[in-house]
Amino acid sequence: MTAFWIAAGLLTAFALAIICWPLLRQRHTASTSRKALNTAIYRDQMAELDRDLVSGTVSRDDHAIAREELERRVLEDVADDGATPSAARRLPRTALALGITLPAAAVALYFVLGNPAAMDPTAQKGVAPTAAEVEKMVGTLAEKLEQNPDNLQGWVMLGRSYKVMGRFDEAARAFEKAGSAMESEPELMLEVAELSAEQNQGKVEGKGLILLKQVLKDQPDNPQALVLAGTDAYFRQNYPDAARYWERVLAQVPPDSEDARNLTAGLEKIRSLMGQGQPAAKPAPKADTTAQPEARATGATSVSGRVSLAPALKGQAGPDDTVYIFARPADGPRMPLAVLRVKVSDLPKDFSLDDSMAMRPDLKISSAATLRIEARVSKTGDAIAKPGDLSGELTPVKPGATKLQLVIDKVVQ
Repeated sequence: MTAFWIAAGLLTAFALAIICWPLLRQRHTASTSRKALNTAIYRDQMAELDRDLVSGTVSRDDHAIAREELERRVLEDVADDGATPSAARRLPRTALALGITLPAAAVALYFVLGNPAAMDPTAQKGVAPTAAEVEKMVGTLAEKLEQNPDNLQGWVMLGRSYKVMGRFDEAARAFEKAGSAMESEPELMLEVAELSAEQNQGKVEGKGLILLKQVLKDQPDNPQALVLAGTDAYFRQNYPDAARYWERVLAQVPPDSEDARNLTAGLEKIRSLMGQGQPAAKPAPKADTTAQPEARATGATSVSGRVSLAPALKGQAGPDDTVYIFARPADGPRMPLAVLRVKVSDLPKDFSLDDSMAMRPDLKISSAATLRIEARVSKTGDAIAKPGDLSGELTPVKPGATKLQLVIDKVVQ
């Protein structure tokens, strides 16, 4: 605001200087003397009479009479010619009046025709519209789109507005009318996925799930997509997948950020729900420190084999039931070192568990001396064992073991 007034003042002063300078300097109105003018005229007329006399146009008598008349008029004009140069004049009062009235008029016109509020810093920051104003704006946009339904970007804007306002069903309809525009960029694809999660208690369903998977395929490290995928897995009680997604996001954010604290809290809750209860901030105890160097020295970072369901239990498992395959330390905490998730319809299934599936960077297959390999059929899809689930295990197993035969042959009591 100060800069504006300084600039306006300088420009006004410059304009006044141009206007008032001629009024303040001395002005000489040295009008040409009538005597000089008349003398020149009479001299020309006298010369003209002489030429007429020589050429015979006028007689000597007429010439004499005309010459006397001219001389008489010259004498009369000389007697009347008292013209002198006018005294030097200035117009300071006029300049002063302009110096006062011009700036005053300019300021008055600005306040009448301009926008004085724009110079108020608080006005520049803007005032948040009220809820009623937002409703009115959104309603106006909706009316315009009904008249112009082919405006896909308008439907995108309307859907986002409804989503922010918590009107999720209306947002879904707007996104649906936006059609292909919602698939034009990952940000919009994730908008659909987020909306689906809002509508389905955290689970991403339908088109939202398809678009989320597409983003994860194209951008596997997209933080927003990983958070959404982890949230979806969490609300489906697929805690191992939720932990893996959130761990990948945690590795991307600053350790001391709010996001890191929220993700760490979420991961600790997952581990608690899985029956581990190990704080993320504390390193897990090592299973056998004397055996670790040997395991790592052999490059033992994985185990593999085949899991199958005992024929006697096949009637107790549905084809869509979830099967979890875990690798845990044989001794020490029960935190899974690697997890694989399949379905009963996939059995028998060749599996491989390795360090890339670790839920924590400090807890891997290569960090344990011996392992317990477990498989469990979850009737509810929950990663935590419940009565009625089917299970089987192999222990102890050395890291690097292959061709394991794991049979699910027990009912969890």
